[in-house]
Amino acid sequence: MKKQYVTVLFTLICVLGLGLGARAQEEDTVVAKVPYDFVVGGQVLPAGTYRVSRVKINGSRELKISSYETRASAFLIPTFFDDVQTGHAQLNFKHVGAKYFLSAVETPIGTYAIIVPPSAIKLAQMEQQGASSSGSN
Repeated sequence: MKKQYVTVLFTLICVLGLGLGARAQEEDTVVAKVPYDFVVGGQVLPAGTYRVSRVKINGSRELKISSYETRASAFLIPTFFDDVQTGHAQLNFKHVGAKYFLSAVETPIGTYAIIVPPSAIKLAQMEQQGASSSGSN
Protein backbone atom coordinates (compact mmCIF):
# COMPACT_ATOMS: atom_id res chain seq x y z
CA MET A 1 0.00 0.00 0.00
CA LYS A 2 2.81 2.41 0.91
CA LYS A 3 4.49 1.65 -2.40
CA GLN A 4 1.39 2.81 -4.31
CA TYR A 5 1.26 6.08 -2.35
CA VAL A 6 4.94 6.69 -3.01
CA THR A 7 4.46 5.99 -6.72
CA VAL A 8 1.47 8.35 -6.94
CA LEU A 9 3.29 11.04 -4.97
CA PHE A 10 6.39 10.72 -7.15
CA THR A 11 4.27 10.95 -10.32
CA LEU A 12 2.51 14.10 -9.07
CA ILE A 13 5.82 15.73 -8.18
CA CYS A 14 7.21 14.97 -11.64
CA VAL A 15 4.12 16.31 -13.42
CA LEU A 16 4.03 19.49 -11.33
CA GLY A 17 7.77 20.00 -11.76
CA LEU A 18 7.51 19.74 -15.54
CA GLY A 19 4.59 22.18 -15.59
CA LEU A 20 6.50 24.77 -13.58
CA GLY A 21 9.57 24.36 -15.79
CA ALA A 22 7.56 25.00 -18.94
CA ARG A 23 5.98 28.12 -17.43
CA ALA A 24 9.34 29.51 -16.36
CA GLN A 25 10.70 28.94 -19.85
CA GLU A 26 7.84 30.91 -21.43
CA GLU A 27 7.89 33.87 -19.04
CA ASP A 28 10.56 35.63 -21.09
CA THR A 29 8.96 34.86 -24.47
CA VAL A 30 6.59 37.16 -26.35
CA VAL A 31 4.41 36.31 -29.34
CA ALA A 32 2.82 39.31 -31.06
CA LYS A 33 1.22 40.22 -34.36
CA VAL A 34 2.86 43.29 -35.89
CA PRO A 35 0.65 44.95 -38.54
CA TYR A 36 3.44 46.94 -40.23
CA ASP A 37 7.04 46.57 -41.39
CA PHE A 38 9.51 47.51 -38.66
CA VAL A 39 13.22 47.97 -38.03
CA VAL A 40 15.19 45.95 -35.48
CA GLY A 41 18.93 45.44 -35.25
CA GLY A 42 19.47 47.34 -38.50
CA GLN A 43 17.11 45.05 -40.43
CA VAL A 44 13.66 45.77 -41.81
CA LEU A 45 11.29 42.93 -40.97
CA PRO A 46 7.92 42.57 -42.73
CA ALA A 47 4.56 42.65 -40.98
CA GLY A 48 3.54 39.35 -39.42
CA THR A 49 3.38 37.33 -36.22
CA TYR A 50 6.68 37.30 -34.36
CA ARG A 51 8.12 35.35 -31.44
CA VAL A 52 10.76 37.05 -29.30
CA SER A 53 12.75 34.90 -26.89
CA ARG A 54 16.07 34.89 -25.09
CA VAL A 55 18.96 33.02 -26.64
CA LYS A 56 19.99 30.50 -23.98
CA ILE A 57 23.73 30.29 -24.55
CA ASN A 58 26.11 30.83 -21.61
CA GLY A 59 23.91 33.42 -19.89
CA SER A 60 23.63 35.57 -23.03
CA ARG A 61 21.36 38.62 -22.95
CA GLU A 62 20.76 38.32 -26.67
CA LEU A 63 17.19 38.08 -27.99
CA LYS A 64 15.97 36.41 -31.16
CA ILE A 65 12.94 37.67 -33.02
CA SER A 66 11.54 35.37 -35.67
CA SER A 67 8.44 34.74 -37.75
CA TYR A 68 7.27 31.34 -38.95
CA GLU A 69 5.02 33.04 -41.52
CA THR A 70 7.62 35.18 -43.29
CA ARG A 71 10.78 33.26 -42.25
CA ALA A 72 12.29 36.62 -41.24
CA SER A 73 14.46 36.79 -38.14
CA ALA A 74 17.01 38.97 -36.38
CA PHE A 75 19.17 38.93 -33.28
CA LEU A 76 19.37 41.89 -30.95
CA ILE A 77 21.07 42.80 -27.72
CA PRO A 78 18.87 44.82 -25.38
CA THR A 79 20.41 47.87 -23.76
CA PHE A 80 19.12 46.93 -20.33
CA PHE A 81 16.58 44.74 -18.56
CA ASP A 82 14.11 46.23 -16.09
CA ASP A 83 12.92 43.41 -13.83
CA VAL A 84 9.73 45.16 -12.74
CA GLN A 85 7.03 42.61 -13.46
CA THR A 86 4.46 43.89 -15.94
CA GLY A 87 2.16 40.86 -15.91
CA HIS A 88 1.68 41.05 -19.68
CA ALA A 89 3.64 40.60 -22.89
CA GLN A 90 3.89 43.03 -25.79
CA LEU A 91 6.23 44.70 -28.25
CA ASN A 92 6.69 48.48 -28.14
CA PHE A 93 7.67 50.58 -31.14
CA LYS A 94 8.96 54.08 -31.74
CA HIS A 95 7.21 55.62 -34.77
CA VAL A 96 9.38 58.06 -36.71
CA GLY A 97 8.25 59.27 -40.11
CA ALA A 98 7.02 56.25 -42.04
CA LYS A 99 9.13 53.78 -40.03
CA TYR A 100 8.56 51.81 -36.87
CA PHE A 101 11.53 50.87 -34.68
CA LEU A 102 11.31 48.11 -32.05
CA SER A 103 12.08 49.91 -28.78
CA ALA A 104 11.08 47.45 -26.04
CA VAL A 105 10.00 43.89 -25.42
CA GLU A 106 7.72 43.60 -22.38
CA THR A 107 7.46 40.17 -20.77
CA PRO A 108 5.60 39.12 -17.62
CA ILE A 109 8.94 39.06 -15.74
CA GLY A 110 10.25 42.44 -16.97
CA THR A 111 11.08 44.68 -19.91
CA TYR A 112 13.99 44.49 -22.33
CA ALA A 113 14.77 48.01 -23.55
CA ILE A 114 16.26 48.49 -27.00
CA ILE A 115 17.85 51.84 -27.81
CA VAL A 116 17.04 53.11 -31.29
CA PRO A 117 20.22 54.78 -32.60
CA PRO A 118 19.83 58.55 -33.01
CA SER A 119 21.31 58.25 -36.51
CA ALA A 120 18.45 55.90 -37.52
CA ILE A 121 15.89 58.35 -36.16
CA LYS A 122 17.51 61.24 -38.00
CA LEU A 123 17.61 59.26 -41.25
CA ALA A 124 13.91 58.35 -40.93
CA GLN A 125 13.06 62.01 -40.28
CA MET A 126 15.08 63.11 -43.32
CA GLU A 127 13.35 60.50 -45.49
CA GLN A 128 9.96 61.76 -44.29
CA GLN A 129 10.89 65.39 -45.02
CA GLY A 130 12.17 64.40 -48.47
CA ALA A 131 8.97 62.50 -49.24
CA SER A 132 6.70 65.31 -48.03
CA SER A 133 8.61 68.04 -49.91
CA SER A 134 8.58 66.05 -53.16
CA GLY A 135 4.87 65.26 -52.71
CA SER A 136 3.90 68.93 -52.43
CA ASN A 137 4.95 69.87 -55.97
